[in-house]
Amino acid sequence: MAWCDEVLGFCDASGAALDPVPGYGEVAARIEAMPMTDWVRAWREVCTTRFRDRTHGVYAFVMHFDRLSHDDPKRGIVFIEAALQHEQDEEVLNLIAKGKPLGQLLVFRASVATPLLQELALRQPRLRWLMGRQAASIGNGKVDDPDLARRLLTICDEPAYRAWEEAAYPKSEPVAFEALPLPELATKWVEVMSRSDIEIERDDQWYDLYDYQHTLTGSEPLKALALVKAILEIEDNPNLLGILSAGMLEDLIPYDDGPVVDAVVAEAARDPNFQDLLCGVWFDDLSPEVVARLTWACNQRRS
Repeated sequence: MAWCDEVLGFCDASGAALDPVPGYGEVAARIEAMPMTDWVRAWREVCTTRFRDRTHGVYAFVMHFDRLSHDDPKRGIVFIEAALQHEQDEEVLNLIAKGKPLGQLLVFRASVATPLLQELALRQPRLRWLMGRQAASIGNGKVDDPDLARRLLTICDEPAYRAWEEAAYPKSEPVAFEALPLPELATKWVEVMSRSDIEIERDDQWYDLYDYQHTLTGSEPLKALALVKAILEIEDNPNLLGILSAGMLEDLIPYDDGPVVDAVVAEAARDPNFQDLLCGVWFDDLSPEVVARLTWACNQRRS
């Protein structure tokens, strides 16, 4: 259990899980009542907790920050100011600009956020560096209103941000995922997909693997299925299996019936762990015939 779990009531000070767990309303109320310095600490935990290690408390804060600036832009800016004041790790701060706390202000709430961000830049010069990450996007239409975009660009120090980025994230050799033997590819998938948000930013492997996976499921679904099975043989972490189910397995299943669906149904009959994985797939965009076969495969429980 993490600090996030303790402060939200999912565990006690020793890390022992509490029963019953707090409901959604109670968790939201606890977050709203926290001092802003605790929000900054929570953001750090969200950014630095590895995906495989995310807990109920961490997920609760992920959801909170995902909607904060959209639902309450003024509160979102208060959070950004607190982070600029109290967070010393620039990699953690950088993820505010990459993620939704700043991005939602620019896309959905620019009319409210622009004057507040201009004022904040006077109080917190570090904001100019942070805004530098978004300078190109703002200039290319991320902010619909040209006047607001122009005003925001005046507080973006893109050269400072790019200089920091180059020093913080030196270039690394890409991984040729397509050349890896299946067992090594499965191991690499687990390693990359287990990473924290802050680790993901340090090279391009997460993004390259995502692109490779997308290509594989579209062009070679049976090979993608073999990779799913290989991952399932070495991994049982529920967070990772969740994205394996809703990601690669879901994406490789075609709309129409055929050899790929045959192989999926056969594997579900053979391996109960694969059957459980299949139960996490959404069947919404498949043909009625495929939905019927996959539903049958999910419901064939073993004694």
